[in-house]
Amino acid sequence: MTKPPKYFLEIAELIANLYPDAEKIVEIGVGSAPWTLLKLKELLPRTTLLAVDVDQSSIMRLRELGLNAEVDDILDPRIELYQKSDLIYSIRPPIELIDPIVRIAERVGADALIFPLSEDSYLHEFKSPWSRIGHPSLLAFILKHG
Repeated sequence: MTKPPKYFLEIAELIANLYPDAEKIVEIGVGSAPWTLLKLKELLPRTTLLAVDVDQSSIMRLRELGLNAEVDDILDPRIELYQKSDLIYSIRPPIELIDPIVRIAERVGADALIFPLSEDSYLHEFKSPWSRIGHPSLLAFILKHG
């Protein structure tokens, strides 16, 4: 596997700092970028981590890396996968998936944390009740439900 990009490691450190006592954290839309979850596994060894993606081959690769991973379509989610989550996050999700991610988080009482592409942050208009996370190099917005 290639060397992890700094960006994904910074996301893991931010999440670990915000949710040090989380019981369960879910990443939606992991694709072929497992670095954040792998670092979280190291930083939060007592936390249940789950990777979710619609792509079967991505999920198989994640499982080969020892990650807990499930195929799911968030437009028609298997809500039981997300139950008891403290945080549901997504890194650079397509803009049309942000609202479905939020709906899942609301249904299970989890916080939603989105790391959007910079142009999507303007298109989606992350305004109240969203809060921007203060971080020197990460663009992130959180919606608290828990």
